[in-house]
Amino acid sequence: MAEATQGEATIVGGRYRVMPEIRLEEFDRTHIEAFAVEDMRDRTRSLIGLVARRGRPVRDEWMSAIRRIDQPGLLRTIDGGVVDPGDGQGKRYAVIMERPQGGRVMDWLRAEGQSLDDLEMSRLLLRPLATALKAVHDVRTAHRAIAPDNLYFVDSARTRIALGDCLCGPPGESQPVAFESVERAAAHPAGRGDGGPREDFFALGALFAAALARKVPGTESPEAAADLMLRRLERGSYVALTDRARFGSDVGGLLRGLLSDNAEERWGFEEVRAWLDGRRSIGAMHSTRPQAARAFTFKGVDHSNTMSLATALAQHWREALRVVIEEKLDGWVARAIGDERRGSMIAQTISAGRTDGGAGADATLARVLAALDPEGPLRLRHVSVMKDGLGTLIAVSFLDDDRDTRQALAEMLVEGLPITSLGLVDTNDAQRRRLAQSEMAEFMRLRGFVAETIMGFGLERVLYDLNPTLPCLSPLVADAYPQTVPALLMALDQRAAKAGRGTAPVDRHIAAFIATKLGISYAGALKGVVRQDSEASERLSQLNLLSLAQETQPQVLVPALSRWLVQRLGPVVQSYGAKTTRAWMEKELERAVSTGSLNALRAIVDNPDRRMADDSGMAAARTTHAQLGMAMRRYDETRAARRAEAQHFGRQVAAMVGYTLLLSVLAALTFGSVG
Repeated sequence: MAEATQGEATIVGGRYRVMPEIRLEEFDRTHIEAFAVEDMRDRTRSLIGLVARRGRPVRDEWMSAIRRIDQPGLLRTIDGGVVDPGDGQGKRYAVIMERPQGGRVMDWLRAEGQSLDDLEMSRLLLRPLATALKAVHDVRTAHRAIAPDNLYFVDSARTRIALGDCLCGPPGESQPVAFESVERAAAHPAGRGDGGPREDFFALGALFAAALARKVPGTESPEAAADLMLRRLERGSYVALTDRARFGSDVGGLLRGLLSDNAEERWGFEEVRAWLDGRRSIGAMHSTRPQAARAFTFKGVDHSNTMSLATALAQHWREALRVVIEEKLDGWVARAIGDERRGSMIAQTISAGRTDGGAGADATLARVLAALDPEGPLRLRHVSVMKDGLGTLIAVSFLDDDRDTRQALAEMLVEGLPITSLGLVDTNDAQRRRLAQSEMAEFMRLRGFVAETIMGFGLERVLYDLNPTLPCLSPLVADAYPQTVPALLMALDQRAAKAGRGTAPVDRHIAAFIATKLGISYAGALKGVVRQDSEASERLSQLNLLSLAQETQPQVLVPALSRWLVQRLGPVVQSYGAKTTRAWMEKELERAVSTGSLNALRAIVDNPDRRMADDSGMAAARTTHAQLGMAMRRYDETRAARRAEAQHFGRQVAAMVGYTLLLSVLAALTFGSVG
C-alpha cells in the first residue's frame, strides 16, 4: 500500500512518473534537482523532471502558457505539478520537460567550440533564441532564466540549441549578475522582479558576449561581481561586459543595442532579426543616467551618476545618512546633476525625517535613496528589491525564516517607500503617470494589509496576495503543499491525527491564506470572526474561520479536523452558563463530528439566538439570586429583631415572675411569723 501511495505521489498529470531513484545530477541547477521521468503512455520518450528544492517559490501560474509554446529554441515544457520525491522534505513543484541530448552549450564552447567565429556564433545562438523569446513574450510573460547553465544542445549531434526551464524559481534569480539589467542587478537575486522582454533581450546580449569570450564576467568571486557592478554603473554595461573583447564592428553594433542601459533604446526581437537578415545597424551606446558635472566622492570613490552613488551608499548603510546630510546631497543632485526636482525632494525628506539614528533614521535614508535612484531597487538596510520583486523576496524570506529581511520588507511597505520613487514620474508623460497612479493605489492597499495586526493580515497577507499560487507555508501543512482552500482543509484533516490538544489548527499563515483565497480585503470583515480577547473567543475564532473556508467547498468533509476542533472547544462550551445547555452542546458536538461539517459545529457553539437565550437566562438567574439574597437578608434581619424582642420580653417576664415569687416568699414569711 505504501508503494502505491508513493507511486501516486510522483505522478504528474496522471501520466508522467517522476523517478526519484534515478537522479540526473548533470542537469541540476541552483535550487533545482533533476530526475528521470517515465511517460506511462509512451515509454520511448526521453523526459526529465526538474524539481524545485524545498524553500523556493516557483512561477507555476505561467505553466499553461509556457507548455503551449513549441519553438526550436526552447526546450519543450510538457507538464507540471506537485510531487513527493520521498526524501523526507515533503511535496514540491516539478516541471516535466523534454530531455536535452547534447549537454550544455557553454561546456562545449569552452572545450571544443573554440574555432567558431563571431558570425557562426550568432547563427548558432541568436536566431533560435530570439525567436523562442518572441514566442514567450507573445503569451505575455518573460523567460527570466537565461543563463549559461540553462542553455542546451537538443540533439546528440549538437546542431540545435535551446533554452531550458523558466518556471522553477523566482524570475531572474538564477541569472548571473552580468545578465541582469543594471537596475535589477543591484537587487537581491530573489527580488529582481518579473521584468519583461527588454530584460530578456539584455540577458540574450550578455549570453552572446559570454559565449564569444567563453566566460561569464563577475562570476569569479564576490569581489569580482562588485567590481563589475561598479564599472557598469560608471562606464555603462556594454563597455563593462565586453571589456578587451575582440570582435568585428558588426557584432559590436549588435551588442551595443542589446546591452544598452536605456531600456527604451535597447534592442528587441525586430532589431535582432533585422541584424541577422543583414541589415546591420549599430545600437546606441550612451547611458540615460545623467552624468554629474562634478563627481560625488564617497569612501574614496568618485561617483558621476545617482544610481552609482545610491548603490554605494546602500552598501555602507550606517555611514550613509551622515554623509548625505554633511555633504549636502540635495545640492549636488540639484546643481551637479541638474535635477532640481529630485534635489528638492531629498532636502524635504531630510528635513521632515529623523536623522538621529534608529528606525526613523533608516526610513529617512531609504526615502533619500529612493529619490536619488527612482528607477533602481528599493533599499533599506541590507535589503535591496525591485518593486515588482517584492512578492518573491517576501516569499523567500518566509521560506528561509529570514526575520531581518521580513522586518525590512514590512517597514518598506509601512513607510511607503514604493510611493516615493513613483512620485518622481515625469508629469508630462501621461501613460507613465497613469501607471504610477495605479501602482500607488496597489502599494497603498498592501500597506493597509501590513498595518493591520489581526490574524489574516500583516506581512503574511501580503505574501499570499502577491504570490497567488504559493502553497500555504504554515508548519502544520507545508509538507502537503496545499495551494487551494480544499487542499488546505484536507491537509489539516490529515494533520489532525498527529495533533495534540495544545496545538492550534490555525496560525497566522493559515488565516492569511484563507483570507486571501476568500477575497477578504479589509480587517473589519474578520473582526467578528477572528477574536482573541479570551481563550474561548480565540478557539471559537479558529472554528469560525475554517468554517468560512469550508462554506466555499461544502463537498470537502473533514471529520478528523472536526474532532481536533471539538477537543479544543471546552472553554467555549464552558462559557455558557446553563448546565443543561452545556450538556446538550457536548452531546451534539460528539454527534456532529462524524459528519465532517465545520458549519454544523459552528451552529452548535456559535448560535446567536442560543447565546442570547443563555445570556438572558443568566441575567434572570442573577436577578432571582439577588432577589433571594435580599429576601434572606430581610428574613435574617427580622429574625434577629424578633430574637432581640423575645429576649427583652423574656427578661421582662422573668423579672415579673421573679418579683412575684419574691413577693410570695415575703408574704409567706410575714404571715408565718404573725401566726
